[in-house]
Amino acid sequence: MEGKTHISVRDLSVFYGGARVLNNISINIPDKKLTAIIGPSGCGKTTLLKSFNRIIDLQDGVRVSGQVLVDGEDIYDPKVEVTHLRKKMGLLLQRPQILPMSIYENVVYGPRIHGVKDKKKLDGTVQCYLKVSGLWNEVKDRLHSPASRLSIGQQQRLCLARGLAVEPEVILGDEPTSALDPISAERIEQRFLELKSQYTVVLVTHNLRQAKRLADYVIFLYLGDLIEHGTADQVLKNPRYLKTESYINGEFIEEPEIHRELNLKGTACSDYFERAKHTLEKIAHSQVLKVVVEHEQNAHEFEKTMIHKGHRVLEVKRINKTDWEMLIQKQNNVYTI
Repeated sequence: MEGKTHISVRDLSVFYGGARVLNNISINIPDKKLTAIIGPSGCGKTTLLKSFNRIIDLQDGVRVSGQVLVDGEDIYDPKVEVTHLRKKMGLLLQRPQILPMSIYENVVYGPRIHGVKDKKKLDGTVQCYLKVSGLWNEVKDRLHSPASRLSIGQQQRLCLARGLAVEPEVILGDEPTSALDPISAERIEQRFLELKSQYTVVLVTHNLRQAKRLADYVIFLYLGDLIEHGTADQVLKNPRYLKTESYINGEFIEEPEIHRELNLKGTACSDYFERAKHTLEKIAHSQVLKVVVEHEQNAHEFEKTMIHKGHRVLEVKRINKTDWEMLIQKQNNVYTI
């Protein structure tokens, strides 16, 4: 990934009670780009998103391990001031969460909390961010009317203006257009396209067409595992792994049948390929070998060699802080590695 990293996730696992929802996620979120988190329902997309501003702290029974670094600061460090952190993050949920007050007061709510009292400055804030959110011309003559009278699409743009009014660095969206009609959704999408040059934008979406329209970078999660990540073109048009390909093509995601297993932990790297050769000789064409190795660099080197030798790598994932698991599908009858 080119460019500056804004959010860096390292070995992140999240548990709800005894259930593990995210499994050792390590990923870098690029600065001033739009990143889409995709995957089927229940795969951990919203949990990952809400780990970036620690909103998951508000749920009972949540336990987090690992690190999330925002501008190099570990936000799960006990010394971190959470209110300061959340000021950096604007959050849009599936349905707009307007406050029971006027349009004007919704926008200035955050600045008032953070100590802004000057009316001229507050007036300027309202005009500025209602324009940025594409709402100003529709509401400028009724700023002091209840926000509840707005349409749901207008309410979502008002929530965007309210989030931007505290001058965050990051905009987080949890399916922010899923409850909107197509025209309102298009307006929100257009705002995101305009804003991503100034903010880091991270969206959870079930809509692959939306991801294709908006995303610079894509993260694919499945059952709490990070399956694939990369530029939108690479992940959405030329996915590396079978589960990603199946999801993008709208196909049922099946766990491949494992025919042999090979644990290379504690083995010298120079012996990896000889041992793999002997194991591959014992399985038929198209059958699957599961390999476990230590350390990310070893995993990537092993993957490159398997591909070079004509085999298909179905999946590569981290299974704990040090170990990686790969599924290799035998694609030829040449056993020399």
